[in-house]
Amino acid sequence: MQRRHLAGGALLMAGAVLLSSAFWPAKDPWQIERAPLPVPGDLVSHYPPTGFERLEIRHSLAGKQLTLYLAHYQDASGAPRQAMLPEPKSRQWQAWMELAQVLHTLEPDALLLTWWDNGQRVDFLSGRAVWALKPPREAFSPRERPLWLKLSGGFEDSEKLIQLAKWWGKDSTQALQEIARLGQPIYFLVSSQDLARAEEIERLAEGTLPLEMRIFPTTSHLHSQIAAVQRWAQETGSRYLPQRAPGGIIAWRLKKAPATLLLRLLPFLPPLDQAADSLKLIYQSPDRYLTLYRH
Repeated sequence: MQRRHLAGGALLMAGAVLLSSAFWPAKDPWQIERAPLPVPGDLVSHYPPTGFERLEIRHSLAGKQLTLYLAHYQDASGAPRQAMLPEPKSRQWQAWMELAQVLHTLEPDALLLTWWDNGQRVDFLSGRAVWALKPPREAFSPRERPLWLKLSGGFEDSEKLIQLAKWWGKDSTQALQEIARLGQPIYFLVSSQDLARAEEIERLAEGTLPLEMRIFPTTSHLHSQIAAVQRWAQETGSRYLPQRAPGGIIAWRLKKAPATLLLRLLPFLPPLDQAADSLKLIYQSPDRYLTLYRH
């Protein structure tokens, strides 16, 4: 099973919703149930949360359901903001809490370039400056927008995310040269789930990433499943990135040499030597879910 379309253009952090928007009804098909929760005791945040809730999201046509967690807070100006977070106590949650501690040690004028959803988490957890906090509506198809309007906390007419999408899809050497002109300490933060944002990035950059994706359903033999992923990647001799998701493994492989900046930053296998790009590894979670570089 091979395709690029994921519902909402993303894995939504909680897992894959394997639906094509082409089959969505004209009206908003997403139903969201909210349940307030106590703030987790191990939360490491820069801003005190004003609320923490669990969202149960169901697609009315396909019956697919996701569980997300949302933190609400006010930024330094008092403006209300929100950030999607992983399930408390999960490995992804622990990775973000560890990263928050690392971010507090960066230079006061550090700037993090990362996709908007990561940016919201960075802002909430560390208060560090990020390139963009909200997506423009153009990042999503018309049928996706009602859902993402709610999950993002609102759209923002900003050229910054468009510029980042273009950098992500540009030759890494050229992109790094342009970014260096910003004139301040620059950090890149990527998540292995950023590939779930491929459609957003391609829409905003008005180009395509050299990627192929395939879904490997869960089987009773895990080693056979992993071997199947590796064989698929080796068909083209390319590097690949597997991701566990409900119902199986989602695997991405490169169509050609990973010259684009985003694909050089992500933890594809086998690992790339980043020294040629003047990138210094600052932090990487044990499962390579989060990776932070300094430029």
